[in-house]
Amino acid sequence: MKRWNRMLALFLAVLTAAALFAGCAKEEAAPDTAQPAASGSGSGEAAPAAAGGGSDELYVVEAMPPSVMVPYTPDSAVGQYIADEFGIAFKFTEYSGDIQEKQALMLAGQEYNELQYMQGENIVQQYINAGALINLDDYRDVMPDFYERYADMIPYWRASAPDGGLYKFERDTPCLTETTFPHNDILVRSDILEYYGWPQLVTASDWKAFLEQALIDFPESYDGQATVGLTMPMAESYGIQGIVPVGYEKGDTYIAAGNDYYTYNVKTEQFEDYLLNPEAKESFQFFNDLYKSGVLDEECFTDTGDITLQKMSNGRAIAVWYVTWNKDTANAALTDAGHPEMSYIQQPFQLDSQAGQDYVMPVRYSYPYYSVGITRNCKDPERLCKFINWCCTDEGQIILQTGLEGVHYTVENGKRVATDLFKQCTLDEDTKKAEGVIGCMAMLPLCHELAADGQPFNLSETQAFVDEFSLTGREKEAFAALGWDSSNGWWNDHGRGVDAGYYQSCSLDAASDLAKVGAKMVETRIKYSANLLMADDFDAAWSELMAEYDKLDHQAVIDAMNANLASHQ
Repeated sequence: MKRWNRMLALFLAVLTAAALFAGCAKEEAAPDTAQPAASGSGSGEAAPAAAGGGSDELYVVEAMPPSVMVPYTPDSAVGQYIADEFGIAFKFTEYSGDIQEKQALMLAGQEYNELQYMQGENIVQQYINAGALINLDDYRDVMPDFYERYADMIPYWRASAPDGGLYKFERDTPCLTETTFPHNDILVRSDILEYYGWPQLVTASDWKAFLEQALIDFPESYDGQATVGLTMPMAESYGIQGIVPVGYEKGDTYIAAGNDYYTYNVKTEQFEDYLLNPEAKESFQFFNDLYKSGVLDEECFTDTGDITLQKMSNGRAIAVWYVTWNKDTANAALTDAGHPEMSYIQQPFQLDSQAGQDYVMPVRYSYPYYSVGITRNCKDPERLCKFINWCCTDEGQIILQTGLEGVHYTVENGKRVATDLFKQCTLDEDTKKAEGVIGCMAMLPLCHELAADGQPFNLSETQAFVDEFSLTGREKEAFAALGWDSSNGWWNDHGRGVDAGYYQSCSLDAASDLAKVGAKMVETRIKYSANLLMADDFDAAWSELMAEYDKLDHQAVIDAMNANLASHQ
């Protein structure tokens, strides 16, 4: 509640300053503060013409990616290549906390990065309305590969701006089901699955019964600490406002639409009110049932991602909701502690009402969650645009994602073959950061699609590679015992890709009255979420929430969203 009030206040302050930003021209960028090339941080030679060279200094661009990303080290192999070839380096600053609040503060103080990450359409529009972003169309003549690579996505990105300008790109687009398999369902200790004979768990009822019994049979972890049934990091910005009711996206009707005030129905191709979505309510009720039965970790309401990882790293958590990206780190810790048998594996989840349905997955052409723009603080936007253009070539994508030929891969019979070093990068975070591959270049365009050789730009993005080189021996043993043909076996059998189209870029003008109502819709959901989960009488708590929610003109907001959607179809 307080956080949203602060964000709204900051937003009003930004609107007051918008006129100042709007008058800024490109040449009014911040003073040049690029640092000379340090020893081991680049050649110090002039960058080639393709990168907009002409400077003997290393151009250091600072940026702040999401806290869940792993920034690469400036002296990584790929980072060194970029410094040598283009005279450009990136300094990524990690941030732990509410990233949207941080981005709003950066905007209010005009202290945003040259290359700015913006988490979601509401933040994007605040930056656009404040005049903080350059229009990439002004540099179109030096970005032909960028415009060709993103031809299908750019119309969605333009929808963010009232003037139709192009003020951002969205990382991790396009994202095809052939190259990525993120499901964010449930991680569970494999030793406990084995103890019960490798049960096939899918529905909410399956999981509730399993977790209740597991807490009885496995009361302590290997170090004597009490176990918890199911945990999650609800203190994170993406936590209680989004990952609790996200059960709605596990069936055949709805696909993920972020943590905003709407969900998207793939059958009707219409937006629906997030809080009035019956499957979102069912998801809330599932966690309420877990809480009342003692299965839901009581500490998870105040747990950050780091604390959740700690509970996984010693096996205290029997199961973990949503944060599947913690698996490899936790499993490495368990193995180092001498308990590889406790390694976590991902398993599917569906609400009881979704049992037997397809599991629809978006084929992502739009991803506002990971919007990136070049700001008025950029010292040399043309040079940066030329470099971003190179990133969008096949060569650029392969180097950014798989690395350097002869170092991270070789070519045999026209196909890239991963070296042992690249394989090690998939197993060890320190090695990955030292090499700067597999997503470490966090703020640059990364496309999850196939290169001209028919392979993913990122060689680790094939199911066979994931299973051969990224899974531990224990994980492979577990999936074989479950009878799966791969770690993605259940989703291969039950999943179905759906073209996400424009819906993820559809939004209301952040300054409009209806958008402000939309913000209050989200605020109300957040305010009552903890009460719903801990309520003795869920129906009474829900009725209390609806009485408050119905004070808002929420249907008008959803109607406006659908009108916006129709205008772009």
